[in-house]
Amino acid sequence: MEDSVRWSLKVSRETDEALRAYLGQTGGRKGDLSRFVQEAVQARLQEMVRAPRTKQRVAARLRARREFAAALKEVRARTRALTQGQVDKLVAEAMAYARKRR
Repeated sequence: MEDSVRWSLKVSRETDEALRAYLGQTGGRKGDLSRFVQEAVQARLQEMVRAPRTKQRVAARLRARREFAAALKEVRARTRALTQGQVDKLVAEAMAYARKRR
């Protein structure tokens, strides 16, 4: 980092251990801890600058809930003819697929 400033930070032991474990698993090198903090702070600042105002945020949440409710209604309509056993089987398959991709 060119023209850097030194910070003194306090974080919980759990956060420290989790981050250091992550960096260790990903082949962390000298300077990666500082780089991680820098990128996290920059991302958070950008998120805050781009965050819509409260009213807009509430409107977006309501819109998302309506869209979700509409999608749920559509899925229910398309799957109405399935038996409970068929639904259970589909859910189990979807969960197994999701766990493999984790």
